[in-house]
Amino acid sequence: MSLKLRIKRLILPGKRTYNLLIINPIKEDFMRNCKVVVMVTIITMMFAVCLFAGGKTDSAKKDEVKLTYVYWGSPAEDAAVKAALKEFMEANPGIKVEGMYLPGDLDGSSYNAKMKSMAASGTLPDLGYFRPEEFGNYATNDYFMQLDDVMKRDGMDTSYLSQTWLKIGGKTYGAYTAAECQVMFYNKKVLEEAGVPVPPSKYDEAWSWDEFAANLKKITVDKNGKHPGEAGFDPKNITRYGVVYDLWNSMYYPTIWSNGGDVISSDGKTVLIDKPESIEAVQRLADLIHKDKTMPYMGAGSGLPAPTAMLANGQLGFYVTGQWAFLEVGAIEGLSFDVAALPIQKKPAQLYVSGVNVVFKSTKHPEEAWMLQKWMMEPSKTLNLYTSGLWMPTKLEYYNEPSKLKEWLDNPVHPAGYKEAVLDSMTVARNEPIMIRNINQIWGDYLNPAFESIWIGTATAEKALKEASEKVRQSGLLVGTY
Repeated sequence: MSLKLRIKRLILPGKRTYNLLIINPIKEDFMRNCKVVVMVTIITMMFAVCLFAGGKTDSAKKDEVKLTYVYWGSPAEDAAVKAALKEFMEANPGIKVEGMYLPGDLDGSSYNAKMKSMAASGTLPDLGYFRPEEFGNYATNDYFMQLDDVMKRDGMDTSYLSQTWLKIGGKTYGAYTAAECQVMFYNKKVLEEAGVPVPPSKYDEAWSWDEFAANLKKITVDKNGKHPGEAGFDPKNITRYGVVYDLWNSMYYPTIWSNGGDVISSDGKTVLIDKPESIEAVQRLADLIHKDKTMPYMGAGSGLPAPTAMLANGQLGFYVTGQWAFLEVGAIEGLSFDVAALPIQKKPAQLYVSGVNVVFKSTKHPEEAWMLQKWMMEPSKTLNLYTSGLWMPTKLEYYNEPSKLKEWLDNPVHPAGYKEAVLDSMTVARNEPIMIRNINQIWGDYLNPAFESIWIGTATAEKALKEASEKVRQSGLLVGTY
């Protein structure tokens, strides 16, 4: 029997090419047998190729690190954070980050409840925002990754503002997401129409409280053009108010501190909110609502638009809130606005406030989570978060180097008075007292209800705060700091 040999080219999936040796025997039965062998060989090879290709894809997927980043904020902040996470993923293609956006609420009760639920079920995210008032409780219960070693390794302990890092027992468990404070926005057109001078942006030139209150009366007007204190003024038909203050616990501190008062002593053992200086400061705020009629109560059922909308449509002169509102105020088309220093009672005062960035200890990817936390704290990586007005940097060089200051401040969002009003205030800023044990429960159970009764007018500051303070003393919650 003689055999004839020939070469045949075979193209398999993926454009792989193979040369096969085809044997053509003279005998018909032998030829059939050889064909069977060749076909089996081809099928085997095709299966192997497909299996190999599939295995490679599965392996690539397994190698991809997936992180979940949790945060709250306005819709505008949601969009800004998502953009920053997208940029991180583009720079780190092996890491996929899912943003877990929880809108939250002003006092944090909703956000805290969600965190508690996830902690109990073992489904905490990898990292992200954490409510500052609950930081100490979770840190001491071993929920957060300790950061000292990686900070030292990466040289981050001295390159940031001193208020940035949050320590308990000398150990670092988190960092403020950004530097944030209170500012006083104002509608320039409204002030001009009311004949009110532009307020100072420098704290050593800031309005006294009496100057502030007097100018609010000039701005406030009813439907007949009457101002508070004038005959015929109708407080039930006010068309333009002087000011709106954000009335929630963190926002009270600068006003109280400015008058020499406080809420609780720094050692966490003594109530101070019922002291004369504290009561006087709170009553001055209440007087704007109930006595002067220059500030509306913005609680449920007020029927008024959001403060930013009131500022935009000429219904409001001033809006005192966090500087993060620049993200929304700066986006209002046609609004001519600026910012000023907060009014002073006895001395300048400012609050250093922000959400806390933490890496949860339960993360399966601590190194990658730390990479993302650093990224979110690095203005050179997330400059849009700062130029948009949402955040202020925590890195020192962005305050003391002119070129760095220019990078985030010289833009249309930040008006003329911003640099002085904000940077000047940061020299006197104090951290929110989040290291006081049980501070969240003290506010939630006793102080917030007292403040609410003051704002709605059912109690004076003296009555409400003295009663609440006595309840706090009897509660057994004043047990010191973390």
